[in-house]
Amino acid sequence: MTRSRKVHGAVAALVVAVGLLPCASPALAQAGHSLAQGTDLWGGPGARGTGDQGARFDTTLYVSALADASGTIDFYAGGAVAATVPFDVPARGVATIAAPAALEGRGAFLYRVRSDSAVTAWSETYNDTPSGRYGVSLSGFTAADLLAPGDEANGGGAEASTVSDAARSRTNVGLLCVPTGTDTCRAEVAAWDGGTLLGTGSLEAVPGAAAQKPLVQLVPATAERSGLLVRVRVLTGSAQPYVIRNNNKTSDGSTVPLAVARGAFSTAPVITDFTITPLTGCSPQLVTITWAATDAARVTISALAGDLPASGSATATITATTDVLMTAYSSTGASSSNSRRVDIVPPTEPPTPSPATATLGYEQVFTGTLPLNVTQVTWAFTQQESQGSTFLVSGNTFTYVAGTTAGTDVVTLTANGLCGPATATFTATVVAPGAPRILTFAADPSPSCQLFNNIVLSWTTADTTRVQLTGYDFPLPANGSYGFSYPPSDTSPSKSYTLTAFNALGQKTTKSLTVPVDASLEYPVVTPHVATVPAGTFFTVIVTGVTNYQYMGWYQYSMPSGGHFNCGSGTGTCTYQAGQVSGTQDIVKITYHNGCGTTFSEFRANVVP
Repeated sequence: MTRSRKVHGAVAALVVAVGLLPCASPALAQAGHSLAQGTDLWGGPGARGTGDQGARFDTTLYVSALADASGTIDFYAGGAVAATVPFDVPARGVATIAAPAALEGRGAFLYRVRSDSAVTAWSETYNDTPSGRYGVSLSGFTAADLLAPGDEANGGGAEASTVSDAARSRTNVGLLCVPTGTDTCRAEVAAWDGGTLLGTGSLEAVPGAAAQKPLVQLVPATAERSGLLVRVRVLTGSAQPYVIRNNNKTSDGSTVPLAVARGAFSTAPVITDFTITPLTGCSPQLVTITWAATDAARVTISALAGDLPASGSATATITATTDVLMTAYSSTGASSSNSRRVDIVPPTEPPTPSPATATLGYEQVFTGTLPLNVTQVTWAFTQQESQGSTFLVSGNTFTYVAGTTAGTDVVTLTANGLCGPATATFTATVVAPGAPRILTFAADPSPSCQLFNNIVLSWTTADTTRVQLTGYDFPLPANGSYGFSYPPSDTSPSKSYTLTAFNALGQKTTKSLTVPVDASLEYPVVTPHVATVPAGTFFTVIVTGVTNYQYMGWYQYSMPSGGHFNCGSGTGTCTYQAGQVSGTQDIVKITYHNGCGTTFSEFRANVVP
């Protein structure tokens, strides 16, 4: 098959308009280029219909085989099968199939050849004019030849003439989208002149359809330029791109050979907008999230639920500082991510007093604490029934002094922070005093020691406003402690103290305390220190050398015989019973503790049969 003579202006334009410019010319086929062989081939575009000035377009398919073959050809138009035609090919024969009438006026179409043995296929789309027939042909291809998202094809020699100069050519770029997938085929078309990028455009075709545009329409900056390099990148779908240059005078089409690079670029979506306002605030903070991504099938945002569209806006509530992550996914599964940090200031901590309540008598003083990290606290009585009561905050300590009448006082404390004020309350119940009571009155140490001569007295009371110790004429708090030191010359064997408690009405009560004072450390003397004791028998041990046996103790340090040791209460007479295991040694530690410290001695028993 050869190309015929001239195709005149308007008719030639129609050849271009209906997308009849495939990827291989008859000249290439005649030159001996190998055609794809297989049992499942794709091809196109073709056309059948009427053009300008009475031009008539039609397409013929040719299927050849080395062995007997039979099968069907599905013709796709506009994304659906328009017709199916069976064929039979004898060995080393050719089947000629005309485009079915169902394709009349449907524009560009694809075809799929399926057979029971390997075949080759190619198509010729032609225009019969008074000047002759002009045709464009291309060979079928296998699914392996299809480009996937991330693949690109590059070819040079394109020209983008927009005038009818017979010496110039125009170029069309097309995309065949096979219907085996569900994704629309989308491609980016770019053009370069002398290494300079002139611009980009896009092509789109639904599965089972073809799309074609003039290069000058895709990239307007290519107008009137020649020697251009064209790149077609498949963004989605499964497609076969093609680039055809047509002579302005004859409309003869020649394929711009394309070199395919697999996985040449990422198909991950491009995030063009990810904005969160505001980016800082107080918990819970309501924020507005705006996002947009190109080539995204879906979007996820960590602060929002579920899959989201490629662009949109929504609100979310943020309660703590976090990184909000946006991830955009393409239909191929590739993804791009971006994040924005939202800083959340914690809510102002309330100045909660500890304790938050108290019950006091007249003029009693009560102190407590506030949280350490709470500052700038103000306070005011929101209820004050006890006449003359006061409240004061100093640092993280507060002091409340009850008034002279019964009632309930409520103090509101306010802390001011970045997230506004926070409040807490202290409630004091002031009651009329009863008779003062001394709950505890003790000394530490007790007994004391002349070597150190330091004694600390402590007390707790009820219904008391103040206390006083005999011999000391200054008041002390109702609950507290006070320490004394004596010179070494003071060798008295005991010290006596009297505590007097007063209430708001002047009533009082007293309690006395005597503290023994030991002269020095005392060491228990164990007689005998070591003894031989038959197994299972009793043995008496005497402890001397100490003043008060109430301060004596003992513990069985080691009893391998299984024996037992015990001392009578308040005496120095102890009984040891040997165990039944002879040939062992039992050890008992005898301790003594007075105001000057702790000492100990040992008793050892060798157990014999």
